[in-house]
Amino acid sequence: MTERKPLPSTDWDRLRADLDEFGFCLIADALDMREVESIRARLLDQAAGEAAGGVAIRDGGEIGVDTPAPNQRVLNLLDKGEEFWRVLLHPVVDEVVCHLLGENVISSSVTANIANPGGEPMPLHSDQGYVDVPIEDAVVCNTMWMLSDFTAENGGTYLVPGSHHRNRYPDDPMDFSECISLEGPRGMACVFDGRVWHGTGPNRTVGHSRVGLLNYWCRPWVHQQENMVASLRPETVAAMPERLLRRIGFEVYGTLGNIDPQPNRDSTLIDPRAARVGRRSA
Repeated sequence: MTERKPLPSTDWDRLRADLDEFGFCLIADALDMREVESIRARLLDQAAGEAAGGVAIRDGGEIGVDTPAPNQRVLNLLDKGEEFWRVLLHPVVDEVVCHLLGENVISSSVTANIANPGGEPMPLHSDQGYVDVPIEDAVVCNTMWMLSDFTAENGGTYLVPGSHHRNRYPDDPMDFSECISLEGPRGMACVFDGRVWHGTGPNRTVGHSRVGLLNYWCRPWVHQQENMVASLRPETVAAMPERLLRRIGFEVYGTLGNIDPQPNRDSTLIDPRAARVGRRSA
């Protein structure tokens, strides 16, 4: 495996340069320990509740009746705790994510990936696999917030540095020879270009889960992974600050995202509760 990779930094210029060169950058001390523990506790409680309720989403191995796949994903987290809101307003968005995708970037999804012992490596892929080859421009990116220490042994994300410059997808998604493992202490974050080849690494430990929170970002004209205007509960939307609502797609972009009764051209926010004109007859 190659060892050439960026180093953790708090310097925005360095981080933007690393993102351009390697396809990812490492933000040191992105979250303090109080933030880590608050977000992690809410996430693990939610994950346990979904598992107990039989609605957990599993991957990382074969799924059997008595032996579910080891890894767990938790989706639509903005509707599952205010603890998850703060990372969407973190300075890394304006300083690094917007550098790649533009100032009008919006959240595509907020999810978690818990890599548990026994998890197998995920096939290498690009997060914008719906874009035709050659994929010359980034239209999405991801931010991984490390809520536990990430190591090569516990499933630290596989990444292929520089693969965002290849303008194609992996020929063999199971060829991990060029991969490095995303490693770092809890509280660190990694922003990676949507073109970079990556995948969940294998967890070979005994009793140590790798817990990561993912913010998937997209340009404002890309269809979001989570349809937040439709999926979020009204009480969640009512409690969100305006700045957050704009970041999750509640603001019309140009002529895109309008709702009846008329085009919204004054930068006000979409109100999914607003009355519609509906069918009429002359």
